[in-house]
Amino acid sequence: MKLTPHEEKILQIIRSNPEVLANPEKRESIAKAYGLSEKTLRNRIAELKKRGLIKLDGSKQKLEKKSLLTEDNELNILELWERLKLKKKFISFISLTSTIIGLIYSLIATIYFESNISMYPAGELGQTGGALGEFQGIAKTFGIGGLGPAPTFNIPDIIDSRRLKKDIVLRKWKTKKYPQGSSLIEYWDLNKDKLFSPRKWISMFLPKEKYNNNRQDKLTFEAISILDDLLTVKEDISGLITVSVLIQDPQLSADIANYIAEFVKEFISIQQQREATRNRKFVENQKLDAKKFLENAEEALTEFRKQNPIQLDTPELQMKRSRLEYTIEENRAVYITLGQQFEIAKIEEAKEPLLINILDVAEPSVKKAKPKRKLIIILSMLLGLIGGSSFCIMSYTVSGK
Repeated sequence: MKLTPHEEKILQIIRSNPEVLANPEKRESIAKAYGLSEKTLRNRIAELKKRGLIKLDGSKQKLEKKSLLTEDNELNILELWERLKLKKKFISFISLTSTIIGLIYSLIATIYFESNISMYPAGELGQTGGALGEFQGIAKTFGIGGLGPAPTFNIPDIIDSRRLKKDIVLRKWKTKKYPQGSSLIEYWDLNKDKLFSPRKWISMFLPKEKYNNNRQDKLTFEAISILDDLLTVKEDISGLITVSVLIQDPQLSADIANYIAEFVKEFISIQQQREATRNRKFVENQKLDAKKFLENAEEALTEFRKQNPIQLDTPELQMKRSRLEYTIEENRAVYITLGQQFEIAKIEEAKEPLLINILDVAEPSVKKAKPKRKLIIILSMLLGLIGGSSFCIMSYTVSGK
């Protein structure tokens, strides 16, 4: 039924102020507020009643409910607002309940403290060949392989490795809970049977496994899975790497973060040292071989000179003599190059290069990182408002009530 703008206005007044139907005093004051006379408002109400737009049910007056969609299939915001206003008590109850649940959760949730370290690779870590780099091209010119570039390391991959996490889980850490030290398996009470364990109850009814896993391995795997969620690595475009550790104990959080930094430094240092030793041994062996080749070439030329004096040279003998002399020069160049490489390789093996710079060491946090109670309460309240409003809209759409 299509209504005129004036009739829409009257219906809107009645929806916002239902008391105008039965209370003359209220009707007069509200009519003035909308720029109407009491008589005009009363007459318009009577007309709407005759047309069936205002229905009486006992002592309660009900307005004809309009669709939430207009004729153009657009959302009728005013009608939606009116429907929500009629259900404001229900929506408030849902929102309050959700807020209380969020508050209770924030109070009983496990408290975590966060510690951070920041580091970045030093210049030498980014170099591919170190001081040997300038001689690698020369070595390749003479067909000498094996002197490859030094290995490069992706620090986030090292931190995310199972090797490091397993080391952290099994290492003994001193905490307030365990002053003498304990592993994270003991700290998280993973080795203790839980009173409430649905998973264990369900497994009783499942077929038994044909193989037996070591219990310690299972506990280690479970602890590593927990640590995965508590450890965060972030790498900026500038190369700065930040490691965050969330643990229930602030001192333990700082200790684990600092241990990660030391582990990375030590791991890269050991690997670089091994590579330097390998390069030194390789160059040393190549140098010995080059020396033998040079001596053999010199002996061959000496023997040739004894058998063929230079005064009796023929064109063929001259060509053979030149070839022998060229072989000596070539082997001598290789031997000299490898001698230089060997000295540099010994220096590379002996020195301790700076590979990782620790910018910020971890310190025990003075404030908890989780749970964020204010945020949880605000989100719970908003979730209740949205949920309650959505339920009212859907129930109105389905049942019209």
